[in-house]
Amino acid sequence: MAMRGIAAAAAALGLMGLAAGAALADDIVIPIDMTAPMRLAAPAEGVAIGNPSIAGVSVQNERLLFITGRAYGATNLVVVGHDGRTIFNGRVIVTPSDEGLVTVHRGAESSQLACQPGCRPRPDIGDSRQSYQAATEQITGRASTAGN
Repeated sequence: MAMRGIAAAAAALGLMGLAAGAALADDIVIPIDMTAPMRLAAPAEGVAIGNPSIAGVSVQNERLLFITGRAYGATNLVVVGHDGRTIFNGRVIVTPSDEGLVTVHRGAESSQLACQPGCRPRPDIGDSRQSYQAATEQITGRASTAGN
Protein backbone atom coordinates (compact mmCIF):
# COMPACT_ATOMS: atom_id res chain seq x y z
CA MET A 1 0.00 0.00 0.00
CA ALA A 2 2.75 2.46 0.91
CA MET A 3 4.72 1.30 -2.14
CA ARG A 4 1.85 2.38 -4.44
CA GLY A 5 1.97 5.85 -2.91
CA ILE A 6 5.73 6.00 -3.43
CA ALA A 7 5.38 4.74 -7.01
CA ALA A 8 2.66 7.30 -7.74
CA ALA A 9 4.76 10.11 -6.28
CA ALA A 10 7.78 9.00 -8.29
CA ALA A 11 5.67 8.85 -11.46
CA ALA A 12 4.28 12.33 -10.79
CA LEU A 13 7.79 13.72 -10.26
CA GLY A 14 9.01 11.91 -13.35
CA LEU A 15 6.36 13.66 -15.44
CA MET A 16 7.86 17.02 -14.62
CA GLY A 17 11.09 16.39 -16.50
CA LEU A 18 9.96 14.96 -19.83
CA ALA A 19 12.43 15.52 -22.64
CA ALA A 20 11.12 17.00 -25.85
CA GLY A 21 13.77 15.43 -28.03
CA ALA A 22 12.16 12.02 -28.39
CA ALA A 23 8.81 10.34 -28.16
CA LEU A 24 8.75 8.78 -24.73
CA ALA A 25 6.90 5.57 -23.92
CA ASP A 26 7.00 5.61 -20.12
CA ASP A 27 3.89 4.68 -18.17
CA ILE A 28 2.23 7.42 -16.15
CA VAL A 29 0.77 5.87 -13.00
CA ILE A 30 -1.83 7.99 -11.19
CA PRO A 31 -4.09 7.03 -8.28
CA ILE A 32 -7.80 7.45 -8.93
CA ASP A 33 -9.14 10.93 -8.10
CA MET A 34 -5.61 12.41 -8.07
CA THR A 35 -3.90 14.83 -10.47
CA ALA A 36 -0.26 15.08 -11.55
CA PRO A 37 1.41 17.92 -13.45
CA MET A 38 3.19 17.20 -16.72
CA ARG A 39 5.69 19.88 -17.74
CA LEU A 40 6.84 19.72 -21.33
CA ALA A 41 10.31 20.79 -22.51
CA ALA A 42 8.82 21.87 -25.86
CA PRO A 43 5.53 23.60 -26.69
CA ALA A 44 2.64 21.28 -27.49
CA GLU A 45 0.25 21.85 -30.35
CA GLY A 46 -1.96 18.79 -29.91
CA VAL A 47 -2.94 16.70 -26.91
CA ALA A 48 -5.16 13.60 -27.00
CA ILE A 49 -6.19 11.07 -24.35
CA GLY A 50 -7.38 7.69 -25.62
CA ASN A 51 -10.24 7.12 -23.16
CA PRO A 52 -11.30 10.24 -21.25
CA SER A 53 -13.45 8.18 -18.88
CA ILE A 54 -10.25 6.59 -17.48
CA ALA A 55 -8.03 9.69 -17.34
CA GLY A 56 -8.50 13.34 -18.10
CA VAL A 57 -5.99 15.84 -19.39
CA SER A 58 -6.29 19.54 -18.76
CA VAL A 59 -4.15 21.86 -20.88
CA GLN A 60 -3.02 24.87 -18.82
CA ASN A 61 -0.72 26.26 -21.49
CA GLU A 62 1.48 24.88 -24.26
CA ARG A 63 4.03 23.55 -21.76
CA LEU A 64 1.89 22.47 -18.78
CA LEU A 65 -0.72 19.70 -18.60
CA PHE A 66 -2.55 18.16 -15.65
CA ILE A 67 -3.47 14.47 -15.84
CA THR A 68 -6.29 13.22 -13.59
CA GLY A 69 -7.16 9.61 -12.77
CA ARG A 70 -10.92 9.16 -13.25
CA ALA A 71 -11.52 5.38 -13.27
CA TYR A 72 -9.40 2.25 -12.90
CA GLY A 73 -7.73 1.05 -16.06
CA ALA A 74 -5.26 2.08 -18.72
CA THR A 75 -5.42 4.37 -21.72
CA ASN A 76 -2.87 6.32 -23.73
CA LEU A 77 -1.77 9.95 -23.96
CA VAL A 78 -0.28 11.52 -27.07
CA VAL A 79 1.29 15.00 -27.12
CA VAL A 80 2.44 16.49 -30.44
CA GLY A 81 4.66 19.55 -30.93
CA HIS A 82 4.33 22.46 -33.35
CA ASP A 83 6.42 20.67 -35.96
CA GLY A 84 4.21 17.55 -35.84
CA ARG A 85 6.84 15.68 -33.85
CA THR A 86 5.58 13.41 -31.06
CA ILE A 87 6.69 14.80 -27.70
CA PHE A 88 5.03 12.06 -25.63
CA ASN A 89 3.26 8.82 -26.48
CA GLY A 90 2.64 6.52 -23.53
CA ARG A 91 0.15 4.79 -21.30
CA VAL A 92 -1.74 6.35 -18.42
CA ILE A 93 -2.52 3.75 -15.76
CA VAL A 94 -5.05 4.64 -13.07
CA THR A 95 -4.66 2.66 -9.85
CA PRO A 96 -6.52 2.53 -6.54
CA SER A 97 -5.45 4.98 -3.86
CA ASP A 98 -4.99 2.67 -0.87
CA GLU A 99 -3.51 5.21 1.53
CA GLY A 100 -5.68 5.31 4.65
CA LEU A 101 -8.27 3.02 3.04
CA VAL A 102 -10.22 0.49 5.07
CA THR A 103 -12.47 -2.08 3.42
CA VAL A 104 -15.40 -3.37 5.46
CA HIS A 105 -16.83 -6.76 4.46
CA ARG A 106 -20.32 -7.82 5.52
CA GLY A 107 -20.98 -11.21 4.03
CA ALA A 108 -20.59 -10.86 0.26
CA GLU A 109 -20.91 -7.06 0.34
CA SER A 110 -18.14 -4.56 0.91
CA SER A 111 -17.74 -0.82 1.37
CA GLN A 112 -14.77 1.51 1.57
CA LEU A 113 -13.83 4.00 4.28
CA ALA A 114 -11.23 6.74 3.97
CA CYS A 115 -9.55 6.94 7.38
CA GLN A 116 -7.38 10.04 7.50
CA PRO A 117 -7.69 11.26 10.23
CA GLY A 118 -11.20 9.90 10.98
CA CYS A 119 -13.12 7.33 8.97
CA ARG A 120 -15.72 8.47 6.42
CA PRO A 121 -17.48 6.57 3.63
CA ARG A 122 -15.64 6.65 0.31
CA PRO A 123 -17.76 5.20 -2.48
CA ASP A 124 -15.71 3.08 -4.84
CA ILE A 125 -16.08 0.65 -7.70
CA GLY A 126 -16.89 -2.78 -6.23
CA ASP A 127 -18.79 -1.49 -3.19
CA SER A 128 -22.22 -2.88 -2.48
CA ARG A 129 -24.94 -0.98 -4.34
CA GLN A 130 -26.63 0.15 -1.11
CA SER A 131 -23.40 1.42 0.46
CA TYR A 132 -22.31 3.17 -2.74
CA GLN A 133 -25.65 4.88 -3.31
CA ALA A 134 -25.98 6.05 0.30
CA ALA A 135 -22.49 7.58 0.34
CA THR A 136 -22.88 9.13 -3.12
CA GLU A 137 -26.21 10.74 -2.19
CA GLN A 138 -24.65 12.26 0.93
CA ILE A 139 -21.66 13.59 -1.00
CA THR A 140 -23.90 15.05 -3.72
CA GLY A 141 -26.19 16.64 -1.14
CA ARG A 142 -23.28 18.19 0.70
CA ALA A 143 -21.77 19.53 -2.53
CA SER A 144 -25.10 21.10 -3.58
CA THR A 145 -25.39 22.97 -0.27
CA ALA A 146 -21.84 24.34 -0.70
CA GLY A 147 -22.98 26.46 -3.63
CA ASN A 148 -20.66 24.89 -6.24
